[in-house]
Amino acid sequence: MITMNQTLIIVLVVIVFAKVLIFAWFYLFNIYEVKISVNPKSLKLNSDSKIEIEAIPLNSFGTKALFRNISANFEIVSSEDLIRVEPQKENSVFVYSNGKIGTAEILVTPSIGMFPSKIEIMIEE
Repeated sequence: MITMNQTLIIVLVVIVFAKVLIFAWFYLFNIYEVKISVNPKSLKLNSDSKIEIEAIPLNSFGTKALFRNISANFEIVSSEDLIRVEPQKENSVFVYSNGKIGTAEILVTPSIGMFPSKIEIMIEE
């Protein structure tokens, strides 16, 4: 037989568990922003030089959202002859130099987010 105290404890445990789940969803798993990471910032003239551009989903604490992935579209908008883009994952690409000096631009449009980001890539000696 369940007493009044046991019923109260069960109800409190369920309420606390529900609050923890709601907190985790809204603050740890939910995507609030997408950060575009460019590493390194510029390319060298040789063909071995590469840049990784990655779209990272962020939670409300500004860290990577747990167990969440996004996709992104990467489009060269200027100076297509200076660089070549090779897809890596659905949210990242590698950018390689074609051996010419200049500046190229890539437009990154994440699947989640309101605005695309324009990335400027300098190719230097």
